[in-house]
Amino acid sequence: MTQGFVKIDGEILEGGGQILRIAAALSGITGIPVEIINIRGKRSTPGLKAQHLTGLKALADLTNASVRGLNIGSKEIEFLPTTRKGGYYTVDVRTAGSVTLLLQVLMPVAIFTSEQVNLKLIGGTTVRWSPPTPSIQNVLLPILKKTGIRTQIEIKKHGFYPKGGGIIEAKIDPSKKLKPIILDNIGKIENIGGTSYCAKLPEHVAIRQKKAAISEVKDAGYQNIEITAKQIMDSLSPGSGITLWAKTSAGAIIGSDAIGEKGKPAEVVGREAARKLLEIVNADSPVDPFLADQLIIYMALAEGSSKIITNKFTLHTKTAIEICKQLTSASFSVKEGSNRQVEITCNGIGFNNELL
Repeated sequence: MTQGFVKIDGEILEGGGQILRIAAALSGITGIPVEIINIRGKRSTPGLKAQHLTGLKALADLTNASVRGLNIGSKEIEFLPTTRKGGYYTVDVRTAGSVTLLLQVLMPVAIFTSEQVNLKLIGGTTVRWSPPTPSIQNVLLPILKKTGIRTQIEIKKHGFYPKGGGIIEAKIDPSKKLKPIILDNIGKIENIGGTSYCAKLPEHVAIRQKKAAISEVKDAGYQNIEITAKQIMDSLSPGSGITLWAKTSAGAIIGSDAIGEKGKPAEVVGREAARKLLEIVNADSPVDPFLADQLIIYMALAEGSSKIITNKFTLHTKTAIEICKQLTSASFSVKEGSNRQVEITCNGIGFNNELL
C-alpha cells in the first residue's frame, strides 16, 4: 500500500460495488486517499465493470483525482483526490448500468463543491439491483432536502435492460453543512402515491400494474391513493416498473418498487410493490430498508445526532456503516428490537465545506 493511503477491503460484508462507491465518495469529500483491494470480491465476476469504471472516471474529474487501476476487471485501485469543482459533466455507461448507482458515488461529493454540479447520466433508469429513478426523485431527495441538500433530477429518457440508453439530468446545489436526519416515528399514513410505467409495451401493462397495486393497498384499509400510469415509446428496450411511496404525518416517506420481467404478469408486479410497502408500514417503520442504506453516508457527514428506524438491518446497510466508520470519525449505534424494528443512530462529523 502506498504511504498515506487508507486501505479498504472490497470483500468484506456485502462484498460488491457499494463498498467501492461509498469509499470513493468519502475519499472525494474528505480528501483522504484510499486504496481499495479485492474489488467486488464476493461477486461471480469480481473486479471493475463498465459501470464502476465510468463512475470512478467521473468522480476523478469531479475531484481532480489521480487514479491507479482504472481498467475493466481491475481488482485494486488507488484514488487520490485534490480539489472538488462544479460544472457540467456527461457520464455515459454505454450499457444498461444503473444511473442511480452513478448518483450514489457522485451526488455526495457534488453537494460539497463550491458551485452547482450539473450531471447528464446515460444508462439504465430502471434496472435490477438498484433503486429505480422515480424512487430517488420521490423518496430519497425529499428526505435529503430536510438536511439542506438541494437536488433536482429529471428523467429525459427511460432506459431498461439490455440496451439502456436512458438519460437523467441532475442539478446539485452546493451545501455547507448537513442537518441531522431524524426519522424515528412513522406517524399516520396520510396518502399513498406512485407511478406505474411501461416502455415499448401496450399501455394496459402500466394500467394493470397500477390497478393491482391500488387493489392491494385498498384491501389493507387505505383510501387516499394516487398512482399514475403512463406508456413510454422512446425507450431502446421494452420494460416496465412501478414505484410507490407513502407519506406520513411525521414527515416520513416510505418507498417500495417492483420491476416487470418477461413472463411476469403485470398484476404480479403491482401486487409485489404494494405488499413490500405494506410490510414496512405494518412494522411501524418510517424508513424502508432500501432507503436506510442510502442515508448512512449522509448521517455520517451531518452535524449532530441522526436517528432512523427501519424494519430490516440489511447487509448493504451494515456495509455502508462499516465503510463510513473506516473513513470518518462518525460513530454508529444499532439496536435491533423484537418488534421488527431496527434503530440506527449516528453521531456525525459535521463536515463543513467552508473549512476546505
